[in-house]
Amino acid sequence: MMEPRLQSKFGELESALRQARLWRRLALCWLAAAGLCVLLVLVHGFTGWHSRWIWVLPILAGVAGAVWIWRKERQRITDFKELANVLGNAHPESRHLLSTATEQQPDPETGGFHFLQRRVINEVLTHREHRLWVQDVRRKLSLAFGLQMAALVALLAVLVIANIFMGGRPGSAPWLGAGVTVSPGDTKVERGTGLVISARFSGRPPAEATLVMISASGKTKRVPLERHLADPIFGASLLEVDEEGIYHVEYGKDKTKDYKITVFDYPALTRADAALRFPGYTGLTNKTIPDTLRVSAVEGTHLTYKLQLNKPVVRARLLTKNGGALNLTTQTNAIAMLDDLALTNSAKYSLELVDADGRTNKALTDFTIQVLTNRRPEVKMAFPRGDQRVSRLQELQLQAETRDDFGVVKYGIGYGIAGQEPRFVELGGSTRADEKREFTNTVPLEKLGVDVDQVVSYFAWADDYGPDGQVRRTFSDMFFAEVRPFEEVFRADQSDEGGGGQGQQGGGSEATKLAELQKQIVIATWKLQRDKLVPKAK
Repeated sequence: MMEPRLQSKFGELESALRQARLWRRLALCWLAAAGLCVLLVLVHGFTGWHSRWIWVLPILAGVAGAVWIWRKERQRITDFKELANVLGNAHPESRHLLSTATEQQPDPETGGFHFLQRRVINEVLTHREHRLWVQDVRRKLSLAFGLQMAALVALLAVLVIANIFMGGRPGSAPWLGAGVTVSPGDTKVERGTGLVISARFSGRPPAEATLVMISASGKTKRVPLERHLADPIFGASLLEVDEEGIYHVEYGKDKTKDYKITVFDYPALTRADAALRFPGYTGLTNKTIPDTLRVSAVEGTHLTYKLQLNKPVVRARLLTKNGGALNLTTQTNAIAMLDDLALTNSAKYSLELVDADGRTNKALTDFTIQVLTNRRPEVKMAFPRGDQRVSRLQELQLQAETRDDFGVVKYGIGYGIAGQEPRFVELGGSTRADEKREFTNTVPLEKLGVDVDQVVSYFAWADDYGPDGQVRRTFSDMFFAEVRPFEEVFRADQSDEGGGGQGQQGGGSEATKLAELQKQIVIATWKLQRDKLVPKAK
């Protein structure tokens, strides 16, 4: 054990150093609690999280840390070697003397100190710098105490500043029952919609409160807040918000922090211009239809839609009812394009828009595209109407007419004898759209070399351009001319109970059957070859 006089002197100094160490650690504890409070306020600023734990948690953490530090220091054993090191660092010339004196132990047999040990101890007790050692330790104790108090004041200051930042009254704290909570705080609203702002007072509510709004353009608006019955809540309703800005609540001589109002727009269509590029065969001039949601054009037309939007979007589509979609090209200048769509079928679409924040248009805009069919020409025989009976020396006079929605390329008459390829006679060139064109032709039966009871078929035809731009041919109904003999004798029907007579001399019934058979053959052959016929000019 240490010599009692030395232990008494060193004990006072060691106790002072231990107290200084406690205060330094408490200072670190208060600074850590203040840092935790600052961190929670930053979390509130970035996330909007609001809770009394912002103030309560730092205080609880600081007190718990202080108790733990105090208990650890109480359990620490007396360490004179540490004291010797501290004093030796401040006074190097006494380092070895102090270290040696703290290491002296009495003789185990006699329980006393021998001469040299007593001399070292006496030198320490009577050292001329003993007063300096005491001053150094007291200075360290004072500095530690000042540091601890400064850290505690810093923690309190952080709590007060945080309270003001969170919207409370200066000089008050929410855990003491004072403060105001503003709802909805920082918020986002759709342009042109209303907004309700309320202020709830956790302590004694003020006599009146005022909402102060400052718009982005610099306009200031003051709206008195109304209190509902005895509730500590004041509120006001804004009918329409058209501009971004900030707001706060003033009550008495105090006011809350500033809150931000962000105004947004849902994506929407403002204008749709359609450009039509017609097929060349139509002879129509390309045109642009301004601001339209309905387009009507002949099949094969190419459509380009330019959609002007109220804001840039990241995706624009035209959706069909069966789940299909046409993707539009989006541009940064709030334009969406449907480029060069070939029209083949009529359809209805709904416009879907998605902006960078994932918002979609509130109401789908409907588009109607009506595709008109490129009809085949109307072609028919005008004279003679129906089947005819002719002689083989007769000239068959034919008259027909045709019309087409975009005009025919050429037209003519066709005729043929049963069992032979039909002949085509071109009688005219192109016509204007919807123009009715009549044409005639004479078929010399004598030159055809027909015989009695043969059948000559005749029809009209016309060519126009199909949706693919290729020439297609359309035919009228087919009629027949039956070749009769030069002389025919007709008798009245002599049929009676015993049997029937002949209506025509020369076996008329057999000729009729033959003619009908030829007609059936021609019609069947015509149906098989009609789409494969190659026009032959005559």
